[in-house]
Amino acid sequence: MAFQLTKRRRSGDARRLAGEWLHDLLLEDWGLKILAAAITLGLWYAVTAQRAPSTVRLRGVQLDFRLPEGVEIGNEPVEEVDVTLEGSHGKLSEINARNLVARADATQMKAGDRVVRLSDRNVSMELPEGVRIVDIMPRSVTLRLEPVVVLEVPVEAHFEGELPEGFERREVRVMPATVRVRGPESHVKRIERIFTETISLEGQRESLTLPQAAVDIPDQKVVPLEGSVAVRVEIAEQTVERRFAGVAVRSAAGGQVSPQTVSATLRGPRSIVESLKVEDVRIVVEVGEDGRPAPRLSLPPPAVGRVELVSTSSNNFGISR
Repeated sequence: MAFQLTKRRRSGDARRLAGEWLHDLLLEDWGLKILAAAITLGLWYAVTAQRAPSTVRLRGVQLDFRLPEGVEIGNEPVEEVDVTLEGSHGKLSEINARNLVARADATQMKAGDRVVRLSDRNVSMELPEGVRIVDIMPRSVTLRLEPVVVLEVPVEAHFEGELPEGFERREVRVMPATVRVRGPESHVKRIERIFTETISLEGQRESLTLPQAAVDIPDQKVVPLEGSVAVRVEIAEQTVERRFAGVAVRSAAGGQVSPQTVSATLRGPRSIVESLKVEDVRIVVEVGEDGRPAPRLSLPPPAVGRVELVSTSSNNFGISR
């Protein structure tokens, strides 16, 4: 009888403990239970939303074309398109239109005016796995496909700026004088000459050499095959002529010369010619190989070799011993 009573007590205790545990599970700590449930639901929703299919329209995606060998585009087609993509929300959110390039396949087309259809069939893009192209706007582009040609065209130096007063630009040499250019046939044939980058002459008093002056072609469809040339620019003081009256004449051998004075016209750099005085100038008469008296100019050392005799008022000189 005592054994049965003990067994009943133990069974009652177990039921009581189970009831207390169930009561605590269902009725105690409601705040924590609600928070845990909310977190679980939020995580489930976030994962589900990231994987849910979605679409996005990207504007201003760069458009390029794959072309046949030896063919280039001669017109100016659109450079950007709007692309609609489909994929999971998570994958689409990773895409930036600035990093994408839509490449349309035109490799099977021949030269001439052609229309390229833009769709997921002939346009490829580097997209995350699971993302596909749904639509492209515009849906077609007109191309003028032209043969690529190479021609030689002359190069001219392009200058800006003013030389100092009294100086002038003389000989300009471009080496090589021509360069080869490449591009669509109609564009290349319109080019008669091309220019170098702008070379500044502002305040320049001496000749200058540019071993690598870049070649500049405004038409972006035409490319120079030689990107630079050498340019040599000769800069010198302006040359002037000046007439001197009463220039003394003497003999190289020391004899008497007639006439004893003449008017002489000299040519040379402005600063030197204008600084000369009549007493700085001499005409020396010496006997030439033909036996006839010939005048020679005598100047101070700074002017020697830089100033030349143009003419004298008399060409008949006599020398007496």
